[in-house]
Amino acid sequence: MSQLPLQSPGTVPVPGLWLTVLGPAALAAVLADEAARPRWLGIDLQHGEIAAADLPDLLRCAELHDTPVLVRTADHSAAAIGRALDLGARGVVVPAVERAGQAASIVAATRFAPDGVRSDGYRRPRARSTGLPGFSDPLVLPMVETAAGLAAAGDILGVDGVSGVFVGPIDLARSAGWRPDGPELLAAVADLSALSRDHERRLAMFALSAEHAATLPPLDLVALGTDLGLLGTAVSHTFGEAR
Repeated sequence: MSQLPLQSPGTVPVPGLWLTVLGPAALAAVLADEAARPRWLGIDLQHGEIAAADLPDLLRCAELHDTPVLVRTADHSAAAIGRALDLGARGVVVPAVERAGQAASIVAATRFAPDGVRSDGYRRPRARSTGLPGFSDPLVLPMVETAAGLAAAGDILGVDGVSGVFVGPIDLARSAGWRPDGPELLAAVADLSALSRDHERRLAMFALSAEHAATLPPLDLVALGTDLGLLGTAVSHTFGEAR
């Protein structure tokens, strides 16, 4: 699998697309334009309509177009994490991590013995190391998407083998009683950005739109939208103008 591009601190975050409904044929069309395609993909097995059985074909399509993939697993299970990596995902995004112990268990699920508990069997050829300091291979990105996870972010980032954290702004805002586009969330992300730098880790996040992404504190990876959301925006724009 191709390497996941990551930026040095303070530079523009690497933009990606979050997949919730697209199949491999439609994804091939999205990735066909090398100059305009997303730099990375997130495949969502927690929400949306993509099933675990769809993952092999989606990953092969992304590989053919030299586009690295992160897979959000449905849960913390070692089986789900190992399966995504066996099939060639560049890394995993794991939902609702609220304690350092959970993060340590997730890291263990990405490592073979004696360093972890990942089962070794069928697997696609491994990606080469990114060569970037502070990163393990594969990438391990616990999600900070609750108030409890935010409070424990420093401990989570301090776990050996954690590559960084991935912010889920809507669930985090809901958990904390904030608006997803409010100042409290921006302040929390700014704190996470600084904390990530202190730990020599990286910060990733969903953006509500490209305009929203431009207002965010320093990030390394940003998902600029979902496949379904961007399709809806394009349809509304096109047919709104037609009317």
